[in-house]
Amino acid sequence: MDSAPKLQYLVSVSDPSGRINFGCPTAATALKKAGELMQQGHVDVKICTPRGQILLPDEFEQLDG
Repeated sequence: MDSAPKLQYLVSVSDPSGRINFGCPTAATALKKAGELMQQGHVDVKICTPRGQILLPDEFEQLDG
């Protein structure tokens, strides 16, 4: 029996070594992670929703986190 939470949202960012992806179980955790990355100075932050929609920072308010 697998009790690990399903990763439903994917937060991704580019850095000099390539693209880094972070799996998040909820919209709230995805928004938090994206905010942390932007505070660190990353500008190419994206969130992919469970339906496959790719959101850019100016679209993050569409998530109900």
